[in-house]
Amino acid sequence: MTATATALRRARRWFWALTTTAVLATGVLYEALRSAPGPGTGLLVLASALVLAASAVQAARILTVLTSPPRLPTWRRTPGSQPADHGGHER
Repeated sequence: MTATATALRRARRWFWALTTTAVLATGVLYEALRSAPGPGTGLLVLASALVLAASAVQAARILTVLTSPPRLPTWRRTPGSQPADHGGHER
């Protein structure tokens, strides 16, 4: 198995783990919002909301990479292949 295939499998595994974490955090947040007000409830709401936000954002970032078109190989991304930037002062 190549390094690229291994990295792709790892990214998919992390995506599903983060998605599952977000779903579970949503359930905990829902239950915390339904419970009686108090300091413990406030901490539970805060913790579950933070876990939900962090896992959802990370899962979205991974999904973006997994569904984006493939990038150019490293040997094609050389500084000489980019157009020269003259700071907008071309004539």
